[in-house]
Formats: sequence, structure tokens, C-alpha cells
Amino acid sequence: MKMYGINSCQSVKKAKAFFDENNISYDFIDLNKKPVNKEKLAKWQTFTSATSMLNPRSKVYRDLNLKTEKPTEKKALNIIVKDNSILKRPIIEHGLNGEERFTIGFKEDEYKSTFLN
Repeated sequence: MKMYGINSCQSVKKAKAFFDENNISYDFIDLNKKPVNKEKLAKWQTFTSATSMLNPRSKVYRDLNLKTEKPTEKKALNIIVKDNSILKRPIIEHGLNGEERFTIGFKEDEYKSTFLN
């Protein structure tokens, strides 16, 4: 399982604490040190749209005025590639028996049903 995020993000801290408390191992990829590229984003788009990966609470989102000027999928993808800090976090790649799964953000109830069962 891989967790993508930024160490200073509160949602990432909560996800790390959840996994650590439940002895669930994960590889952490710091988006500040290793940004995701278009190929990785294309894979993630098989699970969710690029526009739904945008974090409306991020400074970049506000600076680009995306609340009123809703981006197209292509524009959202280009924005994410240019600056990964606009991504909702954490992004978890996981799955069992070859099944690929994807979880974005931190919701404790969702984590319990997804990772503890």
C-alpha cells in the first residue's frame, strides 16, 4: 500500500496515525519530494476524475479562483501536474489479490470499513 501526501497536512497525519495504531504497513511518498506525473494521474483517473482530486481548501485552488471558474478535466490535470499541493490528501493506493483500489482524503469511518475488515 502506498500513501501519497505532504507531511505537514493534518489529514495525512490522521491517516498515518490510523495506520500506525492499527499496525497497517504503508509506504509514504512525500509529494513535495517526489511529485506525481501525468502517467500516475492518468492511472488515478480510472478511479476518480481529476477535478475531484482538487482540494478546494488549498491555497493554489483559491489563488486560481477555481471555485467560480470550474476547470475542465484537462485543465485540472495540468494544474495538478504543475503543482501537486492542490491535490486532496492523502491518496492511498491499495488492494488485495491483485485488485487495485484507491482512497482519497481521510474519513475515519471509511478507513475502518476499508482497511480493518
